Amino acid sequence: MLIYMNLTPVVLYDYVHELVRMGYPGAEITLEPSLDVETVITVSAHKEDNVLVFAGEIRQEEKTTDLSYLYNLPDENEQNEMHKAARIFIFKLLHKHLGKRVNTYGILTGVRPVKLVHRFLDKGYLPDAIKEILKEEYLLQEDKAELLTEVACNNRSYLLNKDEAHKLVSIYIGIPFCPSRCYYCSFPGAVLRSYEDEIPPFLKALTFEIEAISAFLNRKQVKVQTIYIGGGTPTVLSEKDTEYLFRLIKDNFISVCTSEITVEAGRPDTLTYSKLKILKEAGVNRVCINPQSMHDATLRAIGRNHDVKGVVEAFEWARKAGIENINMDIIVGLPGEGLKENAHTAERILLLQPENVTVHTLAVKRGAKMAEKEGKTVSKNQIEKVQKGVKYFSDVLNEAGYIPYYLYRQKYMQASMENTGFSKNDRFCLYNIQMIEERQTIIGLGGGAASKFVNSEDWTLSSLYNPKNPEVYCETVYNLVNRKVDKLKCLN
Repeated sequence: MLIYMNLTPVVLYDYVHELVRMGYPGAEITLEPSLDVETVITVSAHKEDNVLVFAGEIRQEEKTTDLSYLYNLPDENEQNEMHKAARIFIFKLLHKHLGKRVNTYGILTGVRPVKLVHRFLDKGYLPDAIKEILKEEYLLQEDKAELLTEVACNNRSYLLNKDEAHKLVSIYIGIPFCPSRCYYCSFPGAVLRSYEDEIPPFLKALTFEIEAISAFLNRKQVKVQTIYIGGGTPTVLSEKDTEYLFRLIKDNFISVCTSEITVEAGRPDTLTYSKLKILKEAGVNRVCINPQSMHDATLRAIGRNHDVKGVVEAFEWARKAGIENINMDIIVGLPGEGLKENAHTAERILLLQPENVTVHTLAVKRGAKMAEKEGKTVSKNQIEKVQKGVKYFSDVLNEAGYIPYYLYRQKYMQASMENTGFSKNDRFCLYNIQMIEERQTIIGLGGGAASKFVNSEDWTLSSLYNPKNPEVYCETVYNLVNRKVDKLKCLN
């Protein structure tokens, strides 16, 4: 479907297009009139004194829906309120035309909706009052308002205060290689084709970046609280290179302030008992062993080079190695899976008793083989299956003693849902909380790593991204280090 948006002023596009995409999954949006257009959305907005006046309509085949809306602007934060008002208007217009809510999270379309709850908690609002604000002002469904508030209250005590945030950072190290590319993955160039050609130059560049950032942190007496090694698949490294990497990490980042080291050991086909022992002896106290599904047919369909037996074996190796905090990722919405398959996956995972379970909603992004073959349009039946699956996992995990402690969303998520980390009460992943709630500077090193530089005075931040392509990363690492140091100087 091609949708023409006729907007006055055109800047409204920046505020409303994500909600339109949610209302029409898979549609293409244009700001230019065309004979091929199937749906026309017209919206105009202007200000009269302290009131924003909206008018709009949706014309689609034989059906036309119109709506007018007045929004009283407060004296403060007028620009933010204009964004909010535009979203409220398009949400109401889409709801009226389509006869359904286009987003279970109301007008919230960002990655980190829990941050909004923390802002209200900072101002002294009580949880019940925040839930009502989320429902009435931001148009969230009641269950989503409750979920966001619960997550914020669960992780609130782990957030740093302003003094702590000034002297404690976390480190992310990205190893941008995988043994194969998953069907739903949009990460280009991640498949490791020649270990000897690709890994040594990458590790050389990573060594330079680690040592340079460490030197700056030491000069400023900034300590590292948590370290997260992700990817790609970091356990694709050989045992020798794994030992080298962790000697490097120990020499440069570890101190008495370092409370958590996580490794994404997500692909069981890259694991051995001896490699997991190396991780344990290096100080790793949390690993992620990620089946995504506990069905062999699904694993074959999504391009994983392992089976369910391999998942269980890897988990048992990790336990035998002495790792006491294990996370397992699953994905709701995988091809061919519904509630029956979700229930089987939940049953098999709970038998293993991991400390953390992260429930992801499938997001089909541009560049993924799945998007190229099947497109991004989601059927009504699939939306219902995903909604039921996400609720099922939430219910069964809560019943088993797991509580939600961090949450984020992504573009193109099926059924407008979320990714939620569940944990036993005393086993939260600190890095996940710091990364999602953005109350701590996260320094990203390696391929595809994102850095978030947080100003603890007002919790504003700036970002810097390393190239995903390993070759480009190696070529630009010197400049990347200089840019990171410049940003860190501004904070210290």
